[in-house]
Amino acid sequence: MDRVEQYTQIVQQTIHEFYNLYLQMQDAQTFCIVDPASRHYQVIQTGWDSRHRRIYTCLHLSIQNEKVYIYSDPTEEGIANILIEKGIPQWDIVLEYQAPELRQYTSFAQG
Repeated sequence: MDRVEQYTQIVQQTIHEFYNLYLQMQDAQTFCIVDPASRHYQVIQTGWDSRHRRIYTCLHLSIQNEKVYIYSDPTEEGIANILIEKGIPQWDIVLEYQAPELRQYTSFAQG
C-alpha cells in the first residue's frame, strides 16, 4: 500500500470516529463529508442559536502532495496527535490553520 492510500485510510477512520462523537450532541445536526476525488474530509454541524442559523466546521482535513493538511481542529487532544499515534509522521502533517510564517516554529511540515 502506498503512502497516500495509507494516509487516506487513517484519515477516513479518524474522521468517522469524531463524526460518531459529534453525533451525540443533541442540539445540532452532524454531517460527515468525504470527497475522495479531492481528498477532503469534514465533520460539520448545523443548527439554530436562538434566531440565528449556525454552521460549524468541527474538523476539516485533506490529503495533498502526500501530506495531511489540517484546516480546522477544535479537539482537546489535537487531531495531529491522534494521526501521529495512528502512524502518520509529523513531518507529513501540515497545520494549515496556522499562519504560514509561524509553521517554521513547529515540528510539523511547512506545507
